[in-house]
Amino acid sequence: MKQISGWMLAAISVLLMSTAADRTWAQGSTMSYGDKKVAIRRLPRISAAKQYTPQFSSTTPMPATVNRPREWALFDVVYDTTPEWMDEVVVAYYLLAERTSEGRKEYSFYKTTVHYLDVARGEHRGCVALPPTALLRNGDRFIAMAVEFSAADNTPLAVGTITTGSGSSLPPDWWKNPKITEDKSVFKRDGLVDRSKTPFGLINIDDYEVVK
Repeated sequence: MKQISGWMLAAISVLLMSTAADRTWAQGSTMSYGDKKVAIRRLPRISAAKQYTPQFSSTTPMPATVNRPREWALFDVVYDTTPEWMDEVVVAYYLLAERTSEGRKEYSFYKTTVHYLDVARGEHRGCVALPPTALLRNGDRFIAMAVEFSAADNTPLAVGTITTGSGSSLPPDWWKNPKITEDKSVFKRDGLVDRSKTPFGLINIDDYEVVK
């Protein structure tokens, strides 16, 4: 209990003192900056992110394998762009997962940045994924996710965040708050990757932009 009291109590304190707008933000909201070149249309349901590995058929004979379907976690973000073309849209993804280990709460903090190229005006999808081994080893209860959109020159374009369960006590800017990210109960993990680097990359490929 001592391990998590620091940031969790701070988060609860922030929540109690926050405005109604802050509480709405913590539950799931988005914001655009400047001339609104990018607007986030929909954030993923992080509590229902798991999907089984897709199965592909082949006419080439393959050796028999053990039928062992595994689950990935996929996080799809839908967004709109207004310029006729954008050379590059940069999206930073942040994810927080929770698990109980030896009677204590532990948190896994993932982050990755994806560069989408030649983005035309209209609706788009971005997606990142966690592989089955990460879910098994580090926990699959996802309590918070955030996305930050920016241009190639780092100009901020839009930001969104969504929380669920115990993540609802987190402050609005939890992913860049050192009281959260540097807490002893929070472990920084690798493994969050763009969808194109997973078996899902060939499914509905035209719904997603080319990645740098």
